[in-house]
Amino acid sequence: MQRPRCAATVLLVLATMWTAAAAQAGAAGALGDGPTLAIVDFEVAPGGWTLPPPQVGATAADLLLDQLVNAAPYRVLDGRWLQPEGALQNRGRGFERLRDAAQASGVDYLVLGSVTRFSAETTRRNPGGGGFGAPLIGGYGRQTNELVVSLSARVVDVRSGEVVTTGIGDGKSRRRRLAIGALGFFRLPGAAALSSGATASRDAQLDEALRQAVAATAKSLIAAAPRLAR
Repeated sequence: MQRPRCAATVLLVLATMWTAAAAQAGAAGALGDGPTLAIVDFEVAPGGWTLPPPQVGATAADLLLDQLVNAAPYRVLDGRWLQPEGALQNRGRGFERLRDAAQASGVDYLVLGSVTRFSAETTRRNPGGGGFGAPLIGGYGRQTNELVVSLSARVVDVRSGEVVTTGIGDGKSRRRRLAIGALGFFRLPGAAALSSGATASRDAQLDEALRQAVAATAKSLIAAAPRLAR
């Protein structure tokens, strides 16, 4: 009488294990069924007078890779593994070699992007609108430093060259200071001061604005994932 119970228990355990294994295989298959992307370092093509740091294009690509990997709509490769020397500077034969390397690696789409805007602006306001560089004695002034970054990305089919979707993103970071009389500048509540020599504060602004721009760009690319085929 105990053998049927034992057999039933064994069958139940095996069925449970099979169900769990099937669920895990299905989840792994779902993650692996997405198209394969390779993200290339962003080009830097600012239109203003302010020159961006030399590595901002590579940083933008790294941040976008992080966003897409965590969202998991795609299989994502680091485009630096595909880039032949000089491919980003030469839009002729260099790009063809990049495309050939992508096809040989099983990449379905290349993500090509540009830093389309990089600007920094400082404004000062004083009572009376005199526009003085420093506040009057007994008066006050306010200085605002703003840094703006804009990105544009396009997803290109490696096989046909078709642009299947695009994404754009803007990021902005501000820092304010308040000056009272001849005592100099004071930080406004909740805002960090930024002076012409405050490199660390400028770096923080750049990081903040760039992350905002990348997040907005990634949101567009993630939303387009269902339309992309392998």
